[in-house]
Amino acid sequence: MDTLNHNAHSELSHSRDVIAALSSIIPGLGHIYKAHYSTGIGLLILSPFLIWAGLILGFATVGIGLFLPILYMVLIGWHAYNIEDRRNHAAGIF
Repeated sequence: MDTLNHNAHSELSHSRDVIAALSSIIPGLGHIYKAHYSTGIGLLILSPFLIWAGLILGFATVGIGLFLPILYMVLIGWHAYNIEDRRNHAAGIF
């Protein structure tokens, strides 16, 4: 077994996961980066409404509702990090 090649592939896979999670600052971009296009486009369309509703709820609940948009953004990033990469690329981040 070629452990050097396996370690390089593991590091590259980890860096792609980190890029996908960081891309999810705009919800859906991390999913699109990993070739989950329908999920990514759905999140791009749906997220502004969910974040807006959470912000309105935050004002209505004296700030407690602001936890929901933050939790939503963290969970989207976590999902983009852990989702399978469908692109099958050999090297590089693109």
